Amino acid sequence: MQSSNFQLTPIEPKRGWKAGAAVIGLLSVGAGVGVNFILNPPTSTADASGSTGTQTVTGDTISYRYGDIQLEITTTNGKIETITEKVATASPGYDTAFPYLHDDAIAAQGTSFANLSGATFSSEAYREALASAISKLQ
Repeated sequence: MQSSNFQLTPIEPKRGWKAGAAVIGLLSVGAGVGVNFILNPPTSTADASGSTGTQTVTGDTISYRYGDIQLEITTTNGKIETITEKVATASPGYDTAFPYLHDDAIAAQGTSFANLSGATFSSEAYREALASAISKLQ
């Protein structure tokens, strides 16, 4: 066997691996937040705070994946007193979401309530129907 003149010498890193991992981690989180913002833009909320006196208005009928919904609201001096489901159709099982959404909307006094777990489409349609009715207040 011949001997070789080559020697392996370790290369000393200029930066520690921890700094590189931290930078990659921060970039990943930043990119995730950016993508989430693009895919899920902030939604506007509506409330009845600008209305005066007692008013009853009916919003547009909103069609969605599982049915239709139309709401009638009665407000007194900017406070939602009642919400009546004029049209509230949904596939079996999804119609059970409406009483919960009704209570959430009254408690929130507008559209700033969370989606009901397992009823995202119904929640979004209810919120849109409520916003439609609120927009008709004077």
